[in-house]
Amino acid sequence: MHDEQSPAPRRGSRTQSGSPAASRRTRRRHWVRRHKALTVLVSTAVALGVSVVGWAVYLNAQLDHIDRFDIGLARTDRPPRTPGDAVNILLLGVDDPDHQPDVGPRLEEILDDGDWVPGAFRSDTMMVVHLNADGDEAQLVSIPRDSWVDVPGHGMHKINAALSLGGPELAAEAVEDNFGIYLDHVMLVDFEGFRNVTDTLGGVDVQIPETVVNPLNNQTWTKGTHHLRGEEALLYVRQRYGLPGGDFDRIQRQQNFLRAVMDKAVRADLLLNPLKVKSLVDDVTGLLAVDSSLTNARLRRLLFSARGLRSSNIRFLTIPNDGSGRVGSASVVEVRLDEARSMFSAIEHDRFEGWYADHDVRMLSGRSNVD
Repeated sequence: MHDEQSPAPRRGSRTQSGSPAASRRTRRRHWVRRHKALTVLVSTAVALGVSVVGWAVYLNAQLDHIDRFDIGLARTDRPPRTPGDAVNILLLGVDDPDHQPDVGPRLEEILDDGDWVPGAFRSDTMMVVHLNADGDEAQLVSIPRDSWVDVPGHGMHKINAALSLGGPELAAEAVEDNFGIYLDHVMLVDFEGFRNVTDTLGGVDVQIPETVVNPLNNQTWTKGTHHLRGEEALLYVRQRYGLPGGDFDRIQRQQNFLRAVMDKAVRADLLLNPLKVKSLVDDVTGLLAVDSSLTNARLRRLLFSARGLRSSNIRFLTIPNDGSGRVGSASVVEVRLDEARSMFSAIEHDRFEGWYADHDVRMLSGRSNVD
């Protein structure tokens, strides 16, 4: 009896590893996996691209909602502009003298009419922001509202009278003429809108150095950390009476608040939340009005150049002064114009740190005015 022999395998019919058929199937599986991975990668890239384009379109549309006004600073006697990409911006916080709950609609109406109504608004906050050429450092200089200066065409006044008398154009002229700094742009800020900003951010933390009472509303601010949002944030930045240092302490509060908002806004958990970013963009664009030279394209470039700026890279300052004094029955801030012009010159030429090392700024004001 002969042993039964297994038939010889037919070419390509076996499924063992290493056979031609198995190799073809293995290559096909690898190709399919690579194809699927490539498809996912391309789809993700397309989705991200669509998202980025969508956000760009949305942000550009939001920039269109910002009110713009003409300031006509075409005077031949303006301070010379320092060459380069550094930018100087005048921030004017508008204050409705009638204490309406929301100044935004009234401000928009006045700006749309094109003619400033004297006395319609005052400036309870005035700051010059200098962003250096690289966009990674900045100085924010507060100018006390009671600073006694020459308002062009109106003689000596508190500087906050400039906005009331002649709108943002006259306010910019007053700053340029008195302090010798060229202003690239002017922004009006409705601080009432910061109620919504703090709500979107989930509140911000500030430090109260000592317990104080606001005599206007009998509100007590206890010493320590306070988590502010909504109306309470507005009361914090607006309080003037009941503070030991008066308006100087209010300036300190405004700077502390802006620092806290900036720190909270750049937190990763916020920036990764599209809904919160959208709400924040809506809030901010709703409380700004800018001069007409700050076009959407310029504003986008400005925002892009300052994308890495953090509060730790910002110097918060107050102009050199001799504190409060009196002119007749009015309480005013006595400005040291020579030192102030010297400081602004150093800032504008991106040489502030060197200037600061050679000047005891605290001695120029009698209070700590540099952080």
